[in-house]
Amino acid sequence: MAKHSTPSSAGWGRWLLLGLVVLLLAVAGVGANALLGRDDGGGDPGGGTSAPTATGSDTSSDDGAATSDVPVADDCTPVTVWSAPQLLPAVERAAERAGTDCFAYTVVSRETATAQSGLRGGDLPHVWLPSSSAWPTLVAEEGVELEVGETVASSPVMLAAVPEVVAGLGDLGITAGTTFAELTGIYQQLAATGDAPVRLRVGDPRVDAASMALLSTAGAQPGGWAEAGSDARGTVVLLAQTAVQGEPVSAIGSDPTTVVPATEQQIAAAAADGLELQGVPLAGGTGVVRMPFVRVGESGSPGAVDALEQELVSEAAASDLAELALRAGTDGPAPGVAGVPEAVGTDVPDVEEQVVALTAGTWTVIAPQSRILTLIDISGSMEAEIGDTTRIDLTRTAAQTALSVIPDQTAIGLWYFATALDGENDHVEEVALRALNEEVRSGVTQKDVLLAETENLGLDTLTGDTGLHDSLWAAYQYMQGQQSPESISSVLLLTDGINDDSTGGLSEDEVVQLLSEAREGNPSPVTVVLIGMGPDVDEEALDRLATAAGGESFVLRDPRELPRVFVDVVARRAP
Repeated sequence: MAKHSTPSSAGWGRWLLLGLVVLLLAVAGVGANALLGRDDGGGDPGGGTSAPTATGSDTSSDDGAATSDVPVADDCTPVTVWSAPQLLPAVERAAERAGTDCFAYTVVSRETATAQSGLRGGDLPHVWLPSSSAWPTLVAEEGVELEVGETVASSPVMLAAVPEVVAGLGDLGITAGTTFAELTGIYQQLAATGDAPVRLRVGDPRVDAASMALLSTAGAQPGGWAEAGSDARGTVVLLAQTAVQGEPVSAIGSDPTTVVPATEQQIAAAAADGLELQGVPLAGGTGVVRMPFVRVGESGSPGAVDALEQELVSEAAASDLAELALRAGTDGPAPGVAGVPEAVGTDVPDVEEQVVALTAGTWTVIAPQSRILTLIDISGSMEAEIGDTTRIDLTRTAAQTALSVIPDQTAIGLWYFATALDGENDHVEEVALRALNEEVRSGVTQKDVLLAETENLGLDTLTGDTGLHDSLWAAYQYMQGQQSPESISSVLLLTDGINDDSTGGLSEDEVVQLLSEAREGNPSPVTVVLIGMGPDVDEEALDRLATAAGGESFVLRDPRELPRVFVDVVARRAP
């Protein structure tokens, strides 16, 4: 029988010592990682604070996600936070208070446009603190998964201007009892005559929170621009075509007559920069900017995210927000900003998400630069009298009235047409297509050139017959070549309304067919507007030509109507 040995106590001691060594090495490894500030995938070189990972055995995948089967007390995955600059100091302080040995936050400043672009491109933080609740609505429309939590801060929106301009608004009858629709109606009448003592402007509502709040709130009101056929749509077009690039308040510095939407926080910031502004609330409200806590994509450490949200709605955060001239939550106390009336509050209902989306979508199609080729009939029949004036005098007055109020970034070109003005061509280019504010030569803009050219329109300008069909088709083809994603091309033709081409040319049926074929299958066809003047206008023929091109025709009886036609040309792009 073979002998069996009994393990000695010394043998067990060696195994116990070995186990202790392994355990100490494991603990040392975790501690070393903590001391070295290991980034588990949520870090960002742009800033933030880091904290140790959870204790216990841990292995990590390439993206930093824990793969250990050993349970831990807390998920210590670092949390990446994007904050709008308007909230950044308060968010950073909240992250410091919420941070523990486990919870770690990387707080990064993200402007609205940058944040939206990143989210749409799949660059997802764990938490997003946007400058408006409108921005989550817009990115969610494009399929980005979000969870909108509590409102962290609010700032009421008003119209803002220097005190002298606010007093001028009062002289026009615009007070706190005036609705936005009433204000824009008054403004549009004044703008049409060039007599507006103030200049109403907004920013791009797709990135400017105050402009989005004002426009979406106004659109949702009874009779607001969002209603089909509303007269207020015309003013929205003018606002889109004259929008401030960047923060609207900046426009007041260069033009003190400007009135813009601004938040209470922006009015406070302007005062800190030495610009005294007064806020003007309107009946029905001008909106409130609400800044929510938004969870995006993978939530990071749920406990850390919850802790940060709790800190951002705490009393400590309320104090931090007041320092930023923001109201805590949805109805926190006013921060006492000079120039903001005491009655201004935040108890305005939130605008429905579909109105926010409509505002952004409408802006997308009406804001691009308009490129308009204007054709003026200088045929002999334009000498005919209309009341106490002539057709060509009416045309000159209408053109100059329109040029005085059309936004300066609009590109305008000028052709005259009759018969055989340029060899066999019935049209001739008088002024090349350029933006009205473009300097053609030293000290002379495109608008100056057009005003000087149209000032010379008179009876001695007239010649020949009316080659309307050939000129319209030539203009349409030319503007097709001017199309670009950044602009909308249009043809605006003024005539006595009858094609009378003694040199031959296209028949009505031929030009109708050409226009129809050019429009079919074109995702961005040229907009055509035909304007007839005088009692002999063949309205049916003009309408047929305009319809073939997918455009419109009008009969002009008052030169002051032409600026409104321009507005209608742009407004018809809107959904």
